[in-house]
Amino acid sequence: MANEVALFEGMTEVPAHLRDGGLSDTAKALGASGGMKWISIKGSVFRMMTGAQEVATNEDRGMNMVIVGSAPGYARTFYKGSYKEGVKASPACWSDNGQTPSEDAPIPQSRMCASCPQNAKGSDANTGGRACRYSARLAVMLENDTKGDLYGISIPATSIFGSADSEKYSSLQDYVKKLAGHGYDVVKVVTEFRFDTKSPVPKLMFRAVRPLSEQEWNNVQDKAQSDEIKTHIGPRKFEQRAEEAGTAAKGIESKPLFEDADEEETPAEPKRRTKRSAAKEAVKEDEDISAILDEWDD
Repeated sequence: MANEVALFEGMTEVPAHLRDGGLSDTAKALGASGGMKWISIKGSVFRMMTGAQEVATNEDRGMNMVIVGSAPGYARTFYKGSYKEGVKASPACWSDNGQTPSEDAPIPQSRMCASCPQNAKGSDANTGGRACRYSARLAVMLENDTKGDLYGISIPATSIFGSADSEKYSSLQDYVKKLAGHGYDVVKVVTEFRFDTKSPVPKLMFRAVRPLSEQEWNNVQDKAQSDEIKTHIGPRKFEQRAEEAGTAAKGIESKPLFEDADEEETPAEPKRRTKRSAAKEAVKEDEDISAILDEWDD
């Protein structure tokens, strides 16, 4: 692993007694920045991130990790418009449980994710797939550092479902089922995350490397009960940029795309109809119907 913070010869990790406490006020004052630690798979490369800063990369096709926890269900995220390299945009709608939009989503697209128009096949005009994307949000640890930090990693839909096109590796969903069939829980083994080199987009495959040792399992349980894990698999927060203020996602109307049927409208007070008004309404109704029929003929 190429590591830009490996400053001392023969030492690639920060000693345990120097890890706690975060950045000092001195470091922050001199320009250092902190943030959540996570692993990006952009460009089919494992990238170790701290906030928005890339601090290390792993050029190997595979990387061994321990899955410590997962957000409930599969997350969903919908962005307005096409992806553009280098252009940051906050999503219009998202779900952390895969069932209903987040309460913080600025433009909910539907009341339920299953019936959402953005969840329909073909809703993404560019790919022909779904405009709202699935992902699995995991909290992981590195195999050789189960006393160290937790990292977040987002697994795309292509890595979750279907076949991995390999006898040795599986998609995430099949991998978890395969382990359970052999009496193992996915959080009790070391898992290899490997890129599928046949895929044109970042796609991961999974296989079990070995069971955890007793000490490793104790470390994993401690991390699973810590507040740190909530950062990675808790409710997501997206920063709204100034250019998106008022619409939350550039180009989207500020009102939801669905009506709230749970709210009952107050019935209007009935109006008294005279013979003359009734005759006028009958004539208007005939004109409306004629207009509709003319449109069909066109």
